[in-house]
Amino acid sequence: MFDPYKSTSPIVRRVPLLIPLHPVSANILLALGYVLLGLACLPTGIHEQIVPLWLPAGLALATLLRGGLKFLPGVCLGSFIVNLIIPSLHGPVALNHVQSAMLIGSGAATQSALAYLLLRRFGADPLLPTREKWMLPFVLFSGLLVCTLNAVFGTWVVQSFNHSGGSLGFLLDATSWWLGDSFGVILGTPLFLSIASVFRRQYRQRSWLLPIRLSGALLAVALINQYYLAHLSGLLQQSFTQDVQLVEARIQAIIQQNLRELSRLGQALSESSELTPATFHDLVMPAFANNPALRAYSWDPLIPSSQRQAFEQHTRRLLQWPEYRVYGESPDSQSMLIPVQFVEPLESNRPALGFNLYSLEDRRRWVVLAQARGEAVATEVLALTQAPDEPGLLIMQPVYRLVGDDLLQSQRKLHGFLVGVFTVSRLLDTAMTNPGSRNIELRVAEAGKSPFYDTLTAGRSNLHLQDQFKVLIAQQEWRVDAVAGPDYLAAHPVSQAQYLQVLLVSIGCLGALLVLSMHNRERLLEARVQQQTEDLAWQAQHDDLTRLQNRKGLQGALESYLQGSATPFAMLFIDLDRFKLINDSLGHQVGDGLLQTLAAELQHQLPADTRLFRMGGDEFILLVPGDQSRAFTEAQRVLRVASQSFAVAEHQLQVTASIGISLYPEHGDTADSLVKHADTAMYRAKGRGKNRYELYTAELTTDALQHFLIEQHLRQALQKKQLILHYQPQYRLDDKQLCGYEALVRWQHPVHGLLGPDKFIPLAEETQLIVPLGWQVIDMACQQLAIWLRQGKHVPIVAINISPPQLLQADFIQRLNQTVAMHGLERHRLELEVTESMIMQDPDFIIQQLQRLRLSGYHLALDDFGTGYSSLDRIKHLPLHRLKIDKSFIRDIGRNPKDEAVVITIIALGRSLGVEVLAEGVETAAQSEFLRQHGCASVQGYLFGRPLSVEQLMVKEEQVAG
Repeated sequence: MFDPYKSTSPIVRRVPLLIPLHPVSANILLALGYVLLGLACLPTGIHEQIVPLWLPAGLALATLLRGGLKFLPGVCLGSFIVNLIIPSLHGPVALNHVQSAMLIGSGAATQSALAYLLLRRFGADPLLPTREKWMLPFVLFSGLLVCTLNAVFGTWVVQSFNHSGGSLGFLLDATSWWLGDSFGVILGTPLFLSIASVFRRQYRQRSWLLPIRLSGALLAVALINQYYLAHLSGLLQQSFTQDVQLVEARIQAIIQQNLRELSRLGQALSESSELTPATFHDLVMPAFANNPALRAYSWDPLIPSSQRQAFEQHTRRLLQWPEYRVYGESPDSQSMLIPVQFVEPLESNRPALGFNLYSLEDRRRWVVLAQARGEAVATEVLALTQAPDEPGLLIMQPVYRLVGDDLLQSQRKLHGFLVGVFTVSRLLDTAMTNPGSRNIELRVAEAGKSPFYDTLTAGRSNLHLQDQFKVLIAQQEWRVDAVAGPDYLAAHPVSQAQYLQVLLVSIGCLGALLVLSMHNRERLLEARVQQQTEDLAWQAQHDDLTRLQNRKGLQGALESYLQGSATPFAMLFIDLDRFKLINDSLGHQVGDGLLQTLAAELQHQLPADTRLFRMGGDEFILLVPGDQSRAFTEAQRVLRVASQSFAVAEHQLQVTASIGISLYPEHGDTADSLVKHADTAMYRAKGRGKNRYELYTAELTTDALQHFLIEQHLRQALQKKQLILHYQPQYRLDDKQLCGYEALVRWQHPVHGLLGPDKFIPLAEETQLIVPLGWQVIDMACQQLAIWLRQGKHVPIVAINISPPQLLQADFIQRLNQTVAMHGLERHRLELEVTESMIMQDPDFIIQQLQRLRLSGYHLALDDFGTGYSSLDRIKHLPLHRLKIDKSFIRDIGRNPKDEAVVITIIALGRSLGVEVLAEGVETAAQSEFLRQHGCASVQGYLFGRPLSVEQLMVKEEQVAG
């Protein structure tokens, strides 16, 4: 029996490289691959130069196993370059960086050469082993033992030469390095060897699964590692934010402490009757304890220029310093002086004695501001006389005294200024002494100026962790940028991520070894998992019904269209007209079948460069590359396809579509704006009669806003009773006697005047306001009918239109009865008009409702008869009193024989069913005579009377009576 692991020689078989290359070129390619792979692995670690997943080590060993020691220069060169690039990412490369890169490169080459020799000696090539027990030598001699060499040496080099931030200490840094090389060798070496074997003819049939499996193990470890690092990054960001907040609170506390101290000292000075150097010294010196930012306190009284000499002589006696004099002149417009009289500590600040604050323009500006506000004011950051190398500021506390003997008549008068001199660097350094803040670096600046305090480490700060806040200090505002220092992460508990990385590397290595020994047995399972993954990915972006891409797929497509592209394209928002009627009348299965058939036909007829998506329901979106003219062409194509007749479940169905078009970039540069504008244009197409397309314009957004405002106004109209009724008379044709009124609603708009139903009824139906509107109409009609009856007016019947949603209410009849009874009316005086289209929505329920209404005593009429495509089988079951012929048939009497035939047929149908027939829209005597001759019972229209308000009806009756 053949044993593939048995060999008479310990030497591993050498397989030549796929493409013979010159040794120099081959080494350069290896170095390039080493660098690219190394840069890709950098984000897997916490330390900037020590990475726990270092795949280049596996690439180096795999190359040596197949190419020999002649590739050592490529390994050394690649390691040298990548370790030179890493510090260059944070700043200029120095000589110490070059030295450390050379040492690390030589260590990497030595480690790879030693592993290569040991694997050859023990026959432990992971893809071509020569002995059965190859796994343990491979793990030990390629990874665990040999990788200790460069881990210890490289860590010492990094810490000795580079002084890079973020170190966890020598032991933990060396462990991370060892983990990275071990992982790269144990998993990376067989991975790169298997990838190379795929391209060799003798292994092509069986070896392609192995690199996929090893890559999966690598990817799993990398993803978990990156996910955990991302999680830790979030925790670190949160912790950093909290630390910055503590720094901010500390700075504010120190500032407030100094301001309180200034206020306290100012109050003490205002109460002091006679101030001497000794009392001033005793008053202010305790404030210097534990306040390193405080450089000096000075007392600067307000002195008239006329008293200058007296003040100088008085101060010389107090200070016992003959040289004291006021220096610095006030401007001509100012008759006062503010000289420094006392200052503490005196010896270090003696040159400031006698300085007149009014003499310098910037000091004078802050003095005026402090005097105007009556509170402490800080100057801008400036160079201090006491510490020229340290920026500082002055805080001027105005000191007031009460002047006058009588308490009630005394006045508060400015006596002078207590000036605190502070060093901003020491103030901020004090705030950073907290242990949690030591690794946070600050850059502080005034608005619009260069920073006056900057502790950022050039090229080493963690710019990913940064925050900003503002500091208010006595009317001044500082902008503070806080950035994590290079050692912030190392000093943070998050740095314990290394323990998870140890576990991940261990699991990854074990997984690689398991794949190497069992990959043939897992082939089928992996293929099945891969297929399931692809199916789930497909389902996530596609619609199950039409197999088109869905909203998520559209989002991805738009991102690819919009990402850095200036190529114009159009978005067509497609909505099928009256599709809900198909679902409601024929069922959702028929509707789904229509959607499937239509989607397939659209895909078949649309050009290959367009993309069709289903948004849900009966809404589709089509992306069309090109300009406006191309968009119009495809919109016309969609309309043609949609208007075709489709055979679905034994039905021949035909629909139309309304299309809204938005263009990129004219109408938006984001997915949301393009969809929104196309949707708005689609609604305009529906509003203009459907079965058409509309191009978005800015006016459509205005119209949408106007539509919203009208809706709001309509709601208010219902609340404020702004609706009124007009009444159109109905007459019998035989004797021209009044046989009823039809109540027609109007809106008395407070701004736009009287509005007809076409202006607001469609909106009421769209917003479901038609139900409360309908009840209000019924109530007004009943109220007016009751008034007429009380007045003795002869009103045979009043017809009221009933909306579908209102009739479909379960308590409609009960509520109607209550309203009629409330007004004391007989039910037979009301005629309820319903339309054919209403019956089509829910025929069985509507017929039951109508039967109950007739049994309750109401008159029933079928309005707009002939336009609703209702079934004659259903008509015969309707408990009607009257059929109303739609005015569209009456209009062409005398001109269109077909319309005349329809009218004659409807009259005959009504006669055969025992139902009265009324014709609407009669405007000429010829129309009236035609209807009379053919037996139409009653009519209404402009020939007999227009709809009039109650007041207009009264005027007309008076005119007829007169």
